[in-house]
Amino acid sequence: MRKCSAAFYITLGFVSLWTTVASTGSCDCGRENLNVDKCSNTEGVSDLACYIKYIKNKRMSICEWKGNMSTSYTLYTKQRKCSCIAVHQKDKIWTSNYFVVVLDWNMTAHVIATSKDQPSCTYTNFSGIPSMMTMCGPHSKLIYKRSSGHLTVWVDWGTESKYIKNFLVKYREFNTTKWKEQQSKNNKECVLWNLTPSLPYELQTQCVPNKECAQCPLSKVIMVPPELTDAPSIQLEIQDHMQNRFISPGQRKVVVKWEYANSEAVANYSVTVWKVSGEPSNRDSFSTEDSSLTLILSYSAYNISIRALNSAGSSPVSSIAIEQMDEWRDSFGPFTVNITGNNSFSLSWSSSVSSVCYSVEWWAKGQIPAFRSFYVKQTHKEKTEKTESIFQPYTRYYFFLHIRPYQDTCNMKNVNDSETTYGIAQTYFTEGSPISAPGNVSILNITQHSSVITWSPVSEEDLRGFLLGYCIYLTEDNNETSFKVDPSINSYELQNLESNSAYRVQLSAFTAAGEGERSDFTHFVTKPPEFTALNSIIAAVVVGIIILLLAVHFSFRLLHRAKKLLWPSIPNPENSNAVQKIEIAYELGILEPLNRQRLEESEGCDSSTVCVVGSKREASPISSPPTTLLLSEDEDSPSILEEIAPPDIPTRESVIKKTLPTDFNKTDSVLRTSLDEEVTTFESKDPREIVSNTTVSDFVPASQPAVVFMSDYTTMEIFQQVTMTGIQGPSIQTVKPGLVAVHPGQDYVRQSYFLQEIVKEPPGAFNSTDVLNPEITVL
Repeated sequence: MRKCSAAFYITLGFVSLWTTVASTGSCDCGRENLNVDKCSNTEGVSDLACYIKYIKNKRMSICEWKGNMSTSYTLYTKQRKCSCIAVHQKDKIWTSNYFVVVLDWNMTAHVIATSKDQPSCTYTNFSGIPSMMTMCGPHSKLIYKRSSGHLTVWVDWGTESKYIKNFLVKYREFNTTKWKEQQSKNNKECVLWNLTPSLPYELQTQCVPNKECAQCPLSKVIMVPPELTDAPSIQLEIQDHMQNRFISPGQRKVVVKWEYANSEAVANYSVTVWKVSGEPSNRDSFSTEDSSLTLILSYSAYNISIRALNSAGSSPVSSIAIEQMDEWRDSFGPFTVNITGNNSFSLSWSSSVSSVCYSVEWWAKGQIPAFRSFYVKQTHKEKTEKTESIFQPYTRYYFFLHIRPYQDTCNMKNVNDSETTYGIAQTYFTEGSPISAPGNVSILNITQHSSVITWSPVSEEDLRGFLLGYCIYLTEDNNETSFKVDPSINSYELQNLESNSAYRVQLSAFTAAGEGERSDFTHFVTKPPEFTALNSIIAAVVVGIIILLLAVHFSFRLLHRAKKLLWPSIPNPENSNAVQKIEIAYELGILEPLNRQRLEESEGCDSSTVCVVGSKREASPISSPPTTLLLSEDEDSPSILEEIAPPDIPTRESVIKKTLPTDFNKTDSVLRTSLDEEVTTFESKDPREIVSNTTVSDFVPASQPAVVFMSDYTTMEIFQQVTMTGIQGPSIQTVKPGLVAVHPGQDYVRQSYFLQEIVKEPPGAFNSTDVLNPEITVL
């Protein structure tokens, strides 16, 4: 009965809404009513149109026009006979009731408007053939969606769908004038391609005219917003009761904030929050126009996804995860878990909890959490559950116990502020010993008597139980010592070590099931005793001295090389062994230098001559006639050395005076020497008699050989050739000479030598056995 009454009132309200104003006046097709001559104009009726629509698979006629609210309108239709049609108004649009017409007969519609304010009526009419008045559309429902640069339009034509084969979509960019058209392949869907995603569009639809649908009016302009191509960027701010005292223990305040680049194109945002365990909630989605959302969540793991929405579609989804808070807190209540079988466990917690609805979650690392909600009376604080999952040995399991403020059912009704975490527990079905050793063992800060050992903990998978501590094994000379350290530390200082000693270290972890694998040996050597200050000073001084000596040594070598390079040494002929002394096969005379005063008094001697004084000596058994040397540097003369023998050997004391005329220029280009020898024989046997001048040229043939000197170092070549001449045939007898350089400042080739002392021979002592032994010294 109630349902029928509700339907009746709804129908009545709909009819009242549709027929806001009923037709006024009687509908009489008499001549008086159809006489429109008294109606002056047609200003009261505009846009009169009649057409045929498909109503329940039947063609029904209807007329519409625009008019005023205060005016009374009468509609007459005439098709062989006159009919009066009731009308009604909605939103200033006057619409007639449906009426039946004959398709092939012409129809005329008359609308007469009367008003109390105007004495005369207004009149207008419409005429047409009903078969050409069938109208389809506009659409009854339209849906569109934008994605990847294209727009998909879905159209519902209602009862006219079976008469419409195709439809057109006209579209253009917003604020432009040029329309584009796209025809669908069916009467339901049309796809527009190559649209600009960031621009809004305007579109209209209309059916394609056919026999059943002669008229296809355009729909109203529909605005299509831009495409949402970017995903929102999300940020989280998480606080618990340790950071915010207004938050209850076991809960977290999560403030979700996001941003969207083209926020003007967004109508609203859809935010979805759900547990990672998959436990359903009656409400886990939130729609908001703001760019932030505040949630109160438990310590479980959650996922949050956000997407932007508008009428054209949605943006890509942006997600963020909230990790479970598995850190131990003092606010947690006493909560213990015991795995009683491979698919069952028991829970126990404090009896002071007043809640009756609970939820438990459990998982192993890398697994999706499982969940179970249950109801417990306040007097019972223990629960044993059986699960479909199988518990594995040597695997650590995590358990969360949540309390919920419900009294009837314990299922999660709202993900936001619906539960509080009471306690966290960890347990093993079966514990085992570690299967790997601590890694990255290093020795740092080595001193004489200590060092620091560091390591990385064993992974949870390899630990296979609750870590109780570490064992450190220290070995020195095959003497091993061990000690244990707490499981919370990853470094330890080794103390009381011997200086300058070698050690090796091993580590292992242990659980309730026993000790695990040991690490490889790590070797280190403690530092030797430190040097004293005195030793350091001595070492520094020794090093400094060595460096200084090396510096001095290399400096002298560099200076010596620089001197040779910049100031080369010039050879001194005085120090030459080649020109100091020339000995012939005869007995050498002793040359004594004369002082400069006595040398200047000598006749016939000057700075350009060399004087030789001969004295009588005992000749060797083999004597040779005197030899005259001709020294020349003429290019045309061959460089030879010949012996010239005089006719007879004098028997008296003779003095040989050798004159070497010398011509030197500054370039020392040519040295030409002629040797003239005068020999004077005296009958007197007085050893003091003076020697007369008799040239030796009387004993020299007309043609004499020349001696050529090829280099500028002429002094050495002179005496080399003189030596060779003397060796071949020495025959010149000399007395003991004494030679002094007259001009020591001149060039050594230009130096002259003078006769200082005449050695007198007793009369008759000069014979064929006497010889002159010349000796020449050049300064």
